[in-house]
Amino acid sequence: MKKVCIAFLCFCMCLTVMVGCGKPQRNAADSIKAIYDLYILRDTDGISSLGMTEEEIADAQAAYDDSLKETIRTNFSESGQSIEEDVLNDLCDARKKALSKMTATAEITSESDGRATVLLHTTYFDEATLDEDSFYNAREIAQQTSFDDLSQQQIFLMDTYTQNLIASYEGVTPSKDTVAITVDCVIQDNNWVPANMSSFGSDLAIAISGSMQD
Repeated sequence: MKKVCIAFLCFCMCLTVMVGCGKPQRNAADSIKAIYDLYILRDTDGISSLGMTEEEIADAQAAYDDSLKETIRTNFSESGQSIEEDVLNDLCDARKKALSKMTATAEITSESDGRATVLLHTTYFDEATLDEDSFYNAREIAQQTSFDDLSQQQIFLMDTYTQNLIASYEGVTPSKDTVAITVDCVIQDNNWVPANMSSFGSDLAIAISGSMQD
């Protein structure tokens, strides 16, 4: 059975081209921190200062949320189960609440000829263990409960697992230490952006989920 945690390692980030004129007004570290704040903290102040409109910000967040929900639905479907829309929304909201507790700092380690390297330090929580504990606890309860048939047991198991996971996200305490990822940046339309947005998203997903500690 593929558990929900797998979905969250697919960190798809979409940024509308940020149009500016002249030299970038913010440095590369500020830009990377602004993108982190947008997707991890749901804080839009930094990204607004880079030139994204409220509509563009809303579209970027909605695109990420929709992609995440579709991945979760697919994982449940491949396990022979479905997830109700309100439960899916509660799960995603709980994870957003967990991520909003994170903190990060960014620093430029090198800059030359329109390229820069930024080191992003972020706190994290062990998402894989949180997911596994939620599932194993649900399985224990399901094994100790009587059901008329296996399908009822599976439905109970997934419902209990999902509720456990929601509760676990809501109770998350981020790490006291941080992990770091290196981000290569370039100037695009007079703003600093990751040279490879997909790679940055993947590295960030691994970092915030605690997978870099394995």
